[in-house]
Amino acid sequence: MSAATVSKPQMFEISAEEIGILVCRFYVEVRAHPDLGPVFNEVIQDWQAHEEKIASFWRGAILREPGYSGNPMQVHLANSDVLPEHFPIWLDLFEKTAHQVLQPDTAQAFTHLANRIGKGLTFGIENFRREAGAPPVLS
Repeated sequence: MSAATVSKPQMFEISAEEIGILVCRFYVEVRAHPDLGPVFNEVIQDWQAHEEKIASFWRGAILREPGYSGNPMQVHLANSDVLPEHFPIWLDLFEKTAHQVLQPDTAQAFTHLANRIGKGLTFGIENFRREAGAPPVLS
């Protein structure tokens, strides 16, 4: 078997169904959140389609399942209402929800991954939106 046909193992134990449950429950919380709700509710018209796309993203990242197509950084940069300070709120809500619906070890692994991705998105937004000539944000 060639290296091109060897697939990577999934990152941690979780099922596609568990990912779907987490994503669905999480976005119920997001829609009702006083800071995040207005940002998301303004741009997402079809919540079912959005949740399926995000679940596909997570299945690709964790289960190595093909099918997700998108660029999260570009989507977040395109929405000027998404601010760097939204990500800690998003991550706290995600962690809370993960611990409500997943086993503790799975919730911890999932939130660790979400935090890594969230830090990358925060860094990107802080630096791509900074004023011309301003130094990059390195923290």
